[in-house]
Amino acid sequence: MPISPVCVKCNKELDDFGAILLSPPDKDNKVEKYHLCKNCYQEIRYRLDI
Repeated sequence: MPISPVCVKCNKELDDFGAILLSPPDKDNKVEKYHLCKNCYQEIRYRLDI
């Protein structure tokens, strides 16, 4: 059974991927990866006007 990520904004399981948000690297050059659904991605994109 495949693992389905969850949107970090709305907490819904992703059936259709929208975006991946990466954190800035820490002192060990490690980053954290977050998933966004298409709706939350569009909302953030609209707020940033990009």
